[in-house]
Amino acid sequence: MSTSQHNLLNEQHSPYHCQLLYAGKLNANPDWKLPLHKHEDLHEIIFIVKGVGTYIIDDKVYTAKKGDLLIYNRGILHEERSHPEDPLFTYYCGFRFLPLIAETRDWVIHPDREPVIRSNHYSNELLLLMKTLFEEFSIRNEGYEQISQHLFEAVFLLIERMIHAQNHTAKESKAPLANRIKEFLDTNYTHQLNLKDIAMMFHIDSYYLIHIFTNNFGISPINYLIQRRMGEATYLLTTTNKKIWEVAKMVGYENPNYFSIMFTKIVGESPREFRKNNQKNHYNKKN
Repeated sequence: MSTSQHNLLNEQHSPYHCQLLYAGKLNANPDWKLPLHKHEDLHEIIFIVKGVGTYIIDDKVYTAKKGDLLIYNRGILHEERSHPEDPLFTYYCGFRFLPLIAETRDWVIHPDREPVIRSNHYSNELLLLMKTLFEEFSIRNEGYEQISQHLFEAVFLLIERMIHAQNHTAKESKAPLANRIKEFLDTNYTHQLNLKDIAMMFHIDSYYLIHIFTNNFGISPINYLIQRRMGEATYLLTTTNKKIWEVAKMVGYENPNYFSIMFTKIVGESPREFRKNNQKNHYNKKN
């Protein structure tokens, strides 16, 4: 079986308010990714059976995992990427609303709400329906179109339950991934961190880590980490009498010589010079 299976359903009249167009399955592939794109004439839903993925939906970054459901309204830009160490296995399908419905409601989830529905008590039931729907498409026995349409109607109704169960709007949801990464760096800048460590913490690869962080803050995560450490070091140098090696250790550098080199590069003068030129003025302002 190929990495991604995608079966099309011939368009036909449907007695329901939405028409199923295709159903597919993505097998676990650590290298799988789908660049930024959108569907102008249909909606798509993706259910994560297992694994972790990074998704950019309408300029916001989300991390989704087992049991989560992703909803792409028609015309919404989105990008998808599987985690290399925990690859995605998903079921998905595409559909459109019939004209009379589309005139008044051409969205699956309201644009103000978060497009990622987190795993809840309906997830197992949805998994069974999505799996059966895909298998019906794959076997294509007589009458599969009608059976698939009935299955999708059940899927759609269950999705509406899941949406209602997640009762919050996008504005009330958790901070975007970039903000979470920044908060992590702000909290853990004294620890020994590298790109791989940070990326693993958020279940993304190093490329995405750099891409997401730089696009949001205009600086790479490692350079931000360095700036964060040096900012704290300048404060400690001007407000305490701690030795330079102690300051170095407090901001995450075991090697004081390396700390001095980095400090000089970033600040423009050595830690000793900086302290000499700034500490007296600082204390004068306090006294």
